[in-house]
Amino acid sequence: MMPREELLQYIHKTADMGVAGLEDVLPKTQDQELFAALEKQKTQYEKVRQEARKLLEKQGESANDAAAVAKLSANMMSAGKLLLNSSAEKIAEMTIQGTTMGVTKTIQHLRDYDGEDESALRLGERLLKIQEENVEEMKRFL
Repeated sequence: MMPREELLQYIHKTADMGVAGLEDVLPKTQDQELFAALEKQKTQYEKVRQEARKLLEKQGESANDAAAVAKLSANMMSAGKLLLNSSAEKIAEMTIQGTTMGVTKTIQHLRDYDGEDESALRLGERLLKIQEENVEEMKRFL
């Protein structure tokens, strides 16, 4: 079983990576409708990240951001993939792929959580719902 802190750290890091990934592709997004959808997703991740940070701090823990190495690696990967093709379709495809990996990991973390704290569980479920909705939203740009 997973302790509350571990679930909240996962949620915080996942939301942090979501923000970082979207910040990488937003400047390359020329389609205004896609840009607006990605901005909305970034705002959602920022809110989840902030809530996870507050819940961690309430129990005397500090929130850990996603590792700088992971962010740099993701940044370089997205830059390379978008170098030759930064179409709305390519950006949507990359966003779907990254978010789908997140959905899988979020489901696993929620399944492993021992459920002692409803606020942590609800936040994890909210993250999952956001991820799933974002994948669906991106499909229309393919």
